[in-house]
This record gives sequence, C-alpha cells and structure tokens, in this order.
Amino acid sequence: MEKILFILIAISFILLFIKKYNPFGLKLMIFLILILIILHPSVSLNSAKEGLNLFLYTVFPSLFPFFIINDLLMSVGITENIAYIFNKPINKIFKTSGYGAYAFIISIFSGYPAGAKVVRELIDAKKISPKEGEKILTFSSTSGPLFIIGAVGAGMLKSNLLGYILYASHIIGSILNGIICNLFSKIEKKEYKFEHKDTIINLNNSIKNSLITMGFIAGYIIFFSVVINLLDTINFFNLISFILSKLFKISGDDLSIFIKSLFEISNGCKLIVSSSISNKMLAISFILSFSGISILYQVKGVLEGCNISFKKYVLSKINHGVLSSIVCFFICKNINLEAINLNNTININNLFVYTTILMLMFIFIFNTLFFLFKKKTNDLF
Repeated sequence: MEKILFILIAISFILLFIKKYNPFGLKLMIFLILILIILHPSVSLNSAKEGLNLFLYTVFPSLFPFFIINDLLMSVGITENIAYIFNKPINKIFKTSGYGAYAFIISIFSGYPAGAKVVRELIDAKKISPKEGEKILTFSSTSGPLFIIGAVGAGMLKSNLLGYILYASHIIGSILNGIICNLFSKIEKKEYKFEHKDTIINLNNSIKNSLITMGFIAGYIIFFSVVINLLDTINFFNLISFILSKLFKISGDDLSIFIKSLFEISNGCKLIVSSSISNKMLAISFILSFSGISILYQVKGVLEGCNISFKKYVLSKINHGVLSSIVCFFICKNINLEAINLNNTININNLFVYTTILMLMFIFIFNTLFFLFKKKTNDLF
C-alpha cells in the first residue's frame, strides 16, 4: 500500500510541474492527502497539534508585535522618512527606491514573512509597483535573529558564536542576492510625501490586518506539519532519497534528512544538527536562506493578489541559499570552530527584548535624521 501511495504521490508531484496537467496533478495530490489522513488519523491529529503549538508559542509571539509596529510606522509616515534618507544608496546598490531600505530593516529584525508583509502593504498603498516589490523581496525576505541566533545557535547548536556566524552569513547572502538579482534592472525613482493620520483608528486597523495575516501563516504551518508527517509515515522521503542516492551516489540517510529539511525550516535545522552530515553549518545556512516550502507558501499567501511572480521569488530564495552557504564557508574557514565553547548559550527571551529595542532604536535614529535633513535642506516636498 505504501509503495502504491508513493508512486501516485510522485506522479502528482511531476504533473504539478507540467502546465498542461497541473490541474489534474493538484486534484490528485489533494485526494491522496485526504486518503492519508483517513488511513493515519492519529498522525494527522498529532501533527496538527505540533503545528499549532509551533505557531502559538513561537511564531505568533515573535511576529505579531512586529506586524502591528510595522503598520503603525507606515501609518504615521516613517516609511517615507527612512526611504528618503536611504534613497540614493539603495538606488545604486539594489536599483530600487528607498522603500527597499525600510523593508530590509523590518525583515532582518522580524524574520519570515515580515518582509513580504511590508512589500504587500507598500504595493497596496501604491507606494511601489509589483515589479519593484519583486526586486525588494530579493534582499528583504530574511529570517530574524531571534530564530537564527536564539533557536538555532544557542538552542540547537549550543553556541552563540555559531548563531552569529549563521546570521551574518544569512544577511550578507541576502545583500549579495539583491545586488546580483537586480544588477541589470532599471533604477526606481520615487517622490516621498509625509502623511499623518489618526493613530487610534490605525491601531485598530493594524491589529485587525495583523491578525488576518497571522491566520494565513497559522494555516500554512499546520497544513505543512500534517502533510510532512503523513509523507514521512509512508516513508516517502526515505524512498526518494534511496532513488536519488543510487542515481548520484550520495549517502541515502543524509539525503533523506536534507530533503525533509527543505519542507520546514525549524524541524529541518533540528534534523541537520542531529544528523551525521559533515558540513552542518553550510547545510543549515542554505536551509535558513531558502526558508523551506512551508514559508515559501506563507509568503505566497501574504502576497496573494499582488501580481508578484512566485517562481521568480522561489528562484531568488534558492540563489540566496547558495550565496549564504558560500559566505558561511569562508567565515568558518577562518575560524577555529573546534575551539568554540559549545555551552555558551544565550537567553532567548532577552534576545527578543534586545532585538525589539534595537529595531526601534534604528527606526528612531533614521526618523530623527530625516527631520534634521529636512530642516537643513528645506527642499523636501
């Protein structure tokens, strides 16, 4: 029975990538997932609980405050202030308007999929075009320090330094990705206008919009948690890795772990840390930047209706993963990792507080600089 289901699922995957048979492949995939849920109800239930716990106790508390803050910052015009300050350097480096700087700042502090949410709101507010949104996402869709340094570094690898190396590789990789992907594109020019609105009304809207976005994210996390565990129950990943290991002469166990990690970033990093993979730092660096299929579809849900190419976004994340791994390789090559104190851990709650304060300090400083420049030049607007 497992082999039959494996063959049918493999066929449905293949059909999904053939435009002519894509609808049939999608219907077959949904039907097979339904069969798996019926055959393995306990696995489905426990997986849904795991996904819900991950959302409630990790994702929601780390993202929801940032989403509200982002909405409020946009409503009082701080995005225009930051965009004005960074317009020239961002134009030269990434070929986008200064709004890319704001999306980048929010993304590197908040994590997935905050960057996508900022891009969505900028497009909805007609501050940027969908084409510019695609360009901004190449360098403004990142994981945050709370997850990389806290959860992966201190929690999984038992080392602050390894967490910082992964975070540095991740951010440098995103910058390089933005430069390379937008190398031959045209420079985006914008005019910035300061707008001030009723803060109370905007707070209500910010909470409502943020809850809707979090609902999308929760749905994707729970759904992919169920699907991944159901596929694992029928040894789907082991069979795929066995076939690929024979074709490419690679270790089947390591390949199975890497394939699983491509679906969900948190469990993926855990699997790599506990595996026998020789270059764990490089593998983790790739997964963090690629983000995993679950987060890719979270971003797709956030950007729904924005006319942004999902294929281009996925390709940019693959490129981001490769670049981050290369950067991580060069950093690790010049550091004696064996001499690192693996028991040197950091308090994740403190890291969350420090990250929030640092982000707000950054935005406050940039906003202050804007008004100083405005007063000095007296030529804005």
